[in-house]
Amino acid sequence: MKEYFDRPVKLLATDLDGTLLDDLGQISKRNLKAIAKAKRFGITSVISTARSIKSVRILALSGNLGPLAVCQNGASIYDTASGQLISHTPIEEGLALSIISTMRLKAPGIIFAIEKLDSFIPENNFFVTAPPGLFEKPVSDVMGYVDGPVTKIICKHPRLSHSDLSDIAKSTCEGLVSVTSAGRDWVDFQALGVSKATGLAHVGQLLGYNQSECAAIGDQNNDVPMLHWANFSAATANACEEAKAAAHWLAPANTEHGVAAFIDLLIDKFNS
Repeated sequence: MKEYFDRPVKLLATDLDGTLLDDLGQISKRNLKAIAKAKRFGITSVISTARSIKSVRILALSGNLGPLAVCQNGASIYDTASGQLISHTPIEEGLALSIISTMRLKAPGIIFAIEKLDSFIPENNFFVTAPPGLFEKPVSDVMGYVDGPVTKIICKHPRLSHSDLSDIAKSTCEGLVSVTSAGRDWVDFQALGVSKATGLAHVGQLLGYNQSECAAIGDQNNDVPMLHWANFSAATANACEEAKAAAHWLAPANTEHGVAAFIDLLIDKFNS
């Protein structure tokens, strides 16, 4: 990693799980203070996450993040203040059905969930313990619930390693959808060409910031495109190796207020 700045940062995108949030899913007081400090120094902080808009709005309002958010790995852009959907790029119904059925043949025993704008529908055993209020009741087969475009498809496997499942997904679906991962337990599919980088670029354009004024911080494979795209980026110490390799700077872990440390760096660089 090498440090790289060429102008002050005006827009900071932060991932949630494993980055801004601690292991209990909370934003630490230190991170909250840093986000407020960033705002005083003219830095707008926004969320960029695999999560759905349902859970993002609560966190955005409590953390003074926004006014826009990149949700569902860039498949949706959401106005957290007004509750307005800005854009949505889903997987078409026929393609979604084809991906699910083909992956079942390639990886027998695979377990799916589908995500729409306002609902997350998992199959039985997708979660060991499902977070309350964010998901629908588990079903036996998500195929019966693909009744239109699908924002995301997520899969996991009880026996295959994450690496093996990811390789199968990429070799099977390359050129049809974008394949990524928001964690070490599952693999995500979204519309071809959609990523957190495309989402952040869209948010920057809407807010009047260009690429050279954008920074990003994350920890997982789905963060890699935006870490490459941003003019300056950081990965947390708990990040996967792909995210660390993509970032310019290594921040402390999510449990050690890595976002706050990154914000301090961004401010100190141009205000010391």
